[in-house]
Amino acid sequence: MRNRLLYSTGLLVLSVFLLVSCQKEIDGSIFAGGGGTNPVNQKPKVGTIWTYRYYIYHQDGSLYQSFIYTLKAKNEETINGETWLNVVDVDADTTVYKFQAKTDGLYQYANSTSNMFCKDPAFLGESYNTYNEGGAENFVVKGVNDTLPTGIGDVVVNYYEGYRSTILIHQIWYNKYAWIVRKSTYRNRSQVTPSWFRERTIFLDKIIY
Repeated sequence: MRNRLLYSTGLLVLSVFLLVSCQKEIDGSIFAGGGGTNPVNQKPKVGTIWTYRYYIYHQDGSLYQSFIYTLKAKNEETINGETWLNVVDVDADTTVYKFQAKTDGLYQYANSTSNMFCKDPAFLGESYNTYNEGGAENFVVKGVNDTLPTGIGDVVVNYYEGYRSTILIHQIWYNKYAWIVRKSTYRNRSQVTPSWFRERTIFLDKIIY
């Protein structure tokens, strides 16, 4: 009887440990090693490679699928006299972003024009209108100089929320030397009664300049 009790207790402790560990992994607060160079005093350029953990979630918040997602600054492009860094999905070899770092933050070329992506320097409560992932979006600065765990250690980030009307669509954690450190996207799960849930998140695990 005593052995059974000890065995049951051990299983309970192990289960709780695994549950907490898995949840932390889903939240991106535990990483298995990562690597590359810590983003200090250098900025992405042609050849820079970002490796992310890409998580897709069920509507109830549980993890549905995870895989490695790799972006690379493939080349520079000149558009309307401005130089943009063409960032591609390595596996698909398709453009994901055209980025340019300016004195007031990171911009992306979208909808045939230059759009602010992450304002920097930034102050809590600041907002700006932009165009992102196929539509107009209003971003609000929700955090400044926060510390976020990543595969390359703790990184100082600013945190932004993107809204369409009053609906939260994107959460972005940005560092001026690593750019996108974490990003979450929300999706409407019902066409009749709108109900939004976090559909996917990418977590920076490695960067090579």
